[in-house]
Amino acid sequence: MNHYSYGFGVALAAVVLCGCDRAAPADTAIPAAVAETGQAIALRHAQRLTLERRGGFVVARFIPPSQAAGERPATVVLAPADGPAPALRGDLREATVIRTPVARIATNAGSDEAFLGQLGVKDRLVAVGGLGSYDDDIRRKAKAGEIGQVGYNWHSPPNLDVLLVAKPDVFLMRVSDPAHTPVLDRARSLGLAVLPTLAEEESSYLARAEWIRLYGILTGTEARAERIFAEVEARVAELKTLTANRPKTRVLWAYPNGADRWIATVRGIEASYIADAGGINLMARAEASGQDSADIVSTETILPLSNQADVWLIGDIHAVPPRNSTIEPGFRAWREQRLYGNTGRTAARENAYDWYQTALVRPDWVLSDFVKALHPDLVDEPFRFLKPLPQGSYQ
Repeated sequence: MNHYSYGFGVALAAVVLCGCDRAAPADTAIPAAVAETGQAIALRHAQRLTLERRGGFVVARFIPPSQAAGERPATVVLAPADGPAPALRGDLREATVIRTPVARIATNAGSDEAFLGQLGVKDRLVAVGGLGSYDDDIRRKAKAGEIGQVGYNWHSPPNLDVLLVAKPDVFLMRVSDPAHTPVLDRARSLGLAVLPTLAEEESSYLARAEWIRLYGILTGTEARAERIFAEVEARVAELKTLTANRPKTRVLWAYPNGADRWIATVRGIEASYIADAGGINLMARAEASGQDSADIVSTETILPLSNQADVWLIGDIHAVPPRNSTIEPGFRAWREQRLYGNTGRTAARENAYDWYQTALVRPDWVLSDFVKALHPDLVDEPFRFLKPLPQGSYQ
């Protein structure tokens, strides 16, 4: 469970119409028609995104998790800035056009910052959500007023005044609350080019990471993006192979939430790291559409697991020490000091947590940490996102 994870809502339909060609150069060349069909760019994991080459253009479609409320895929045409503008017809008539490579980027989500950082183009950011970036350079620039602050997606609708001053070529926008929909209508009337980001809505960690391929096309770093994602895929496959024939390590992932409450990871992407690292999640519950990866449970629920858990993921940035300090010593993992937290890349004083940023882009690093925690002899590299915790420490 994390403070970035809110339901996507019904706002994506409005995003379709929120862009106009702010990044296009003022050329008078005859627009080039975009072919009705093209060559699909094969995506191996992502479900919320499709990419297709049509001549010199790339057509990107953004698919919301649910279309029950009338949502439909948003469409963006990525057109090279040194070529003709696209003539939009048929199913592309209402598409957003963005000229590439983009030079000025705004975002309201920390994960977008991480994608751009991996691609080496974070210097193109002209506005971010706020001061919670784990990247020291981005945070420093935001504090100094060198780049704007539009408000994080999970906290508030974007500040359009900041965007108008920043003049981005594209605004990478994650919609977390349907109440933000009117802001999108206003953005359209002001001529802001909006590209919806749905990486965090994907159902697997490799699907999330594969969005780097879109960011590569957008920023002119496609070859680098392909290399990074290939590295991610290869390392994940290697780690899963290493643990495939190992005895399963039994894992309790539950951190204290004050009183006698615990937040337990029971399903979803985070829980899949346990399975892929050769573990058994002792609190596993059935996957359910629309449900969070974590449940609130009582102390009585975890007590029967005291002698079963080999490893206890007990630390989290949201952890609140339990009221009763006599509970933990009854757990074997506590006594054997096999305790971990997901706070390895944290700047607590800055309220900056890379678990919600780079971890989405580099799941191979996350899985490596889990394998190291569950099977210490298989991984030599140091921990990144996880870290061993002493008894009584939760962060």
